[in-house]
Order: sequence, then C-alpha cells, then structure tokens
Amino acid sequence: METNPPTANDDSSRHPIGRSVARQSLDRTVFYLRQVEEGQPLRLEPNESAPTRNVVLEICRRRNQLEWYLGQLADKGVKARLRRPLCWALAEILWLDGLPAEVAVSVCVDSIKQQFSSREAGFANALLRRTTGPDARSRFAARLEQAPPHVRLALPEPLWQRWKTQLSPAQLTELANLLLQPSVIHVRERQTTGELPFLGPAYTVPWAPQATFRLCTDPQALFASPEWQAGSFYVQDPATLLSCSLLAPQPGETVADLCAAPGGKSLVLAEALAGTGRLVCLDRSQRRLRTVARNLAGQEHVALAVGDAATPPFRPDSFDAILLDVPCSNTGVIRKNPDVRWRFSPKDLQELAALQQRILIGTAPLLRPGGRLVYSTCSIEPEENSGNIAAFLATHLDFTLVEQHQLLPAEGNDGAYAALLRKQAG
Repeated sequence: METNPPTANDDSSRHPIGRSVARQSLDRTVFYLRQVEEGQPLRLEPNESAPTRNVVLEICRRRNQLEWYLGQLADKGVKARLRRPLCWALAEILWLDGLPAEVAVSVCVDSIKQQFSSREAGFANALLRRTTGPDARSRFAARLEQAPPHVRLALPEPLWQRWKTQLSPAQLTELANLLLQPSVIHVRERQTTGELPFLGPAYTVPWAPQATFRLCTDPQALFASPEWQAGSFYVQDPATLLSCSLLAPQPGETVADLCAAPGGKSLVLAEALAGTGRLVCLDRSQRRLRTVARNLAGQEHVALAVGDAATPPFRPDSFDAILLDVPCSNTGVIRKNPDVRWRFSPKDLQELAALQQRILIGTAPLLRPGGRLVYSTCSIEPEENSGNIAAFLATHLDFTLVEQHQLLPAEGNDGAYAALLRKQAG
C-alpha cells in the first residue's frame, strides 16, 4: 500500500509501536467525536486505553479552540469529515506529550488517505506541517490571543454570555481555566485504613466535616486493591455531600431519595440511618436502579422503586425527610464531563427548570408536617437553583427556607447547589 514518503524530520519509522497505538487511538477518537457531535453524551468505554481517553477528553475541553484554529489555518474551511482526525492530531501536537508530533501528523495523513483520498491527505499534511516545530505551542497561544473571548476561554458563547454577567472577569477566567484541567478522583473513606500508596492524605470539607476524603493518585491501583474490594472506599466528589449533610437523616426516620441513580447520595443516607428506619430510593429507569442496588448492597432497611419523581407513587405524609437531587444542566461538573458545555442551551435550561419545578411540586405532599426536604443540583445556574426555590416558596406557604448554599467548581470539588426546606408542623 502506498504511503506518503517521510519528510526529513519525520522519525515515525523509529516508533512502530507508537504508530500502531496511535492509529488505534485515532480511530477510537473519531468514533467518540462523532457521537458527541450528534448530541449524545460522551460515554468512554470502561476499558478504553489511556491514550484515547486523554486525547478525547482534551478535544472535548477545547473543541471551539480547535475548530477556530483550523479555520485560521485553512482559509477555505475544512470539510466536516476531516475535522475529527485533524482535531486528534492537533490535540496530540499542542497539549499531549505521549506521541511525537511527526508521528501524529503521519498517522493522521495516512488515515485520511486510506479512508478518503490522496488529495485530502495532501491537504491535511500541508495544514498540519504548519502547526509543528519546537515553538508549536507558543505559536498557537499567540494566535489564540486574536480569537473571540469565549474561544480564548474554551467556553460556548451562550455559557460565556451568562457567566460574564454573574462573575467578575477574574472569577470567570479562573473558572474557565479550572475547567480546562483534567478531573481528579476523590474517594470517601467508609472504613478507616492506614496510609496507602495510591491515596493522598485524609481531609475533610466544611460542609461535611463528618466525612473523610482522599485524593486518588493511581486509580488502577485503587481498583485492584483489597481495600477497594472490601468496600473501604467509594468514589465520590466532596460536593455531593452538601445535600446529604443538609438533610441530616436521623436513625429511625423514614427517608426518600426520589432521583436516586446512580446511588452515591443514597449510600450516604443509608449509612446515616445506621440500619434503622427506612430508605426508599426512586428512579425512572429500572436499568439505573440496578446500579443503585449494587451501590447499596449490604445496606438494610432500603427499598427500591421505579417511578417518576414528578408524580411519585407514594401516599401523602409518607416521609420524615426527602432528598431531591433533580436532573439539571450539569454546569457544575463540566470539569468531570467536558462535553457538557457544548450541549448547553438557554432553551434546554428553561425546560429543565420547568421539570425541576414540577418535581418539587409533585413531591411536596409526601412530606410529613415538620419534615425536611433538600433540593439539590450539580448546576451553577440561578434558574435551576435559588430561582426555582423562590418560585416554589411563593406558591407553597407551608414551606420555609432554612438555608441554601452554592458551591462553585474549585480545585477540590465540583459545583453544586442545595437548599433545605422545612414543612410547617400541624
């Protein structure tokens, strides 16, 4: 099979293993990018290779920067079918260190030639050769200074427009830069253990001082460890405990988690009940409830039910405490799910806020007089958070707001919101 002859500075022939892994990474990356561009959530396979995982996530973080740069490099534009492999090569050249730039160019060009045409391969080769060299990253950074502000921050324009009215310029820049960093894995310690080489020092957070967290430095070692097999740890971001801490279930209470999947918060609630009372976990999806069941394995006094939280299948005055961790825009967890930012739209935000309000209204009668309800999201949008609570309280005078908290994404936690409501007694 004919291939492009290597150029004088092309050392790809000295990296045969690298080329094989790189080609597999390119093909898998194109597969994932096609799904994301079709509007589907990014779902990396659990056994996906590290090279593919890293490059796909980097592209999802910087999607508009890559598309803008391609537009700058090609005056007449780039065909849609070429953008995916070109984005793979650019991400490898500009941000990742596992593959020589010459190999990334060669593998990308060969792939385009095999799948499409020699003419398009030549176009890709000429375009990519303009991006390589020892100063490739500094040249890109200088070029990026000419881009629109939302592109410089790697944010979709609708989110940038919203956040610049809610945050100071320094806060917005800090948040955008944070969202470009790879996410980290926090684990909550369920059983006391000694020092472990794959976990950092133990720490707590102000909103959940009763919980002990650790930063995982080697996920592969964690999941292969006997401590993990024994259930000593649960992968959980500290922000997720904001809502559970506000609800503060007490042993003997009847508690409901009405948007339960995947079950991380349900597990915290079950542990707080200490094998007493009753925890009811509701979700619309039978498949997702199976994940809840696995996470709650070994917990007593727990019941699972399939149903819609907006029209829950329970009698009025059934529960002492209710957690509503409602579906949301997920703008607080963009660092963990970088593709979320590109699916955000004002229209979807309005529809989500309306759904959340229906869930609040549908759930309110289930709470006993004097009971507690915590409404929570992993969003940082006011319409989904304080705005929704204000609208609910305006029509439900038997409820009062006890406290509410908004966490912005930070180095040590995702973004989250939670409000504690109390139903009047009598």
